Amino acid sequence: MQKILIRASGILLLIMVVTGLYTAVMTAIGQTFMPVQANGSLITRNKKVVTGSTKIARPLSDDKDLWGRAMTITTDKTGVLKAGASNISPNDKTYQKHLKSLRDEILKRNPASSSSVPEELLTTSGSGVDPDISLSAAIWQVPRIAKARGLNKSSVLKVIHAQSSPTLDKILGEQTVNVLLVNQALNKIKD
Repeated sequence: MQKILIRASGILLLIMVVTGLYTAVMTAIGQTFMPVQANGSLITRNKKVVTGSTKIARPLSDDKDLWGRAMTITTDKTGVLKAGASNISPNDKTYQKHLKSLRDEILKRNPASSSSVPEELLTTSGSGVDPDISLSAAIWQVPRIAKARGLNKSSVLKVIHAQSSPTLDKILGEQTVNVLLVNQALNKIKD
């Protein structure tokens, strides 16, 4: 019995050392070679105040802002925020009513845009907090943003195009823009 306890304790100690070393090595590699990403890709103002992250979206509804995807953030009984896919069937009647109401609200607030709301402004991503939208969905919102900010449409388009990320030879995916980065760039311009 004592032999088994010694052997089990030895294995436990070995596992603790190996997993502890692995964690320390990965942390050191991350902090050395990718400190921004390892620390959450945070965006700061004046190198002091954290204003957001390029990897996690936040809900926006002001007409002067570029809007991202619909979000699925809920709060549990303890006040903890939780995000993730809703797992609601696309055929669910409640979901269909929600989509119609959301589409109507978006169209009401974007009267100068075409009648076809980009699908990504209505639906959530798998994580529920996707920070990027397609370039076409961003461009669709330009009339509302320009009017709310008192800017020319061309100024808003210029900012959106400057913040767009390239695709791999236009083969894999489409160009996207990070909603937070576009809004921060828009906040810096004057027309």
